[in-house]
Amino acid sequence: PNASVVDARETPMGAAGPFDLVTTYDVLHDAPKPEQLVEEAAAALAPSGVWLLGDMAARDGVRENVEQHPGAATMYAFSTCLCMACALSEPGGRGLGTLGFSERVAREMVLGRGL
Repeated sequence: PNASVVDARETPMGAAGPFDLVTTYDVLHDAPKPEQLVEEAAAALAPSGVWLLGDMAARDGVRENVEQHPGAATMYAFSTCLCMACALSEPGGRGLGTLGFSERVAREMVLGRGL
């Protein structure tokens, strides 16, 4: 098929691939185990594949977000009601939440796995 939708909770992405393009949009900050999702995305890529990762624009801490992010109050409200419920839905969940997955955190997770 030209396109596939994979629920990584049911089928590890690597088992469904390889894919020329893997996309994750607005999902890693909600994932209980985002590092595992990063590893699955990497395993699903074809050798010359591309991973398009889109997530919330966040700063590196609560203070920076509150002082510099114009949507911080709204995003923290959504995070408390929705994102954290997802991110902590499994034992050992990371609990990043809407503004906990900053560019620095993303780079550490992704580049630390060779992507």
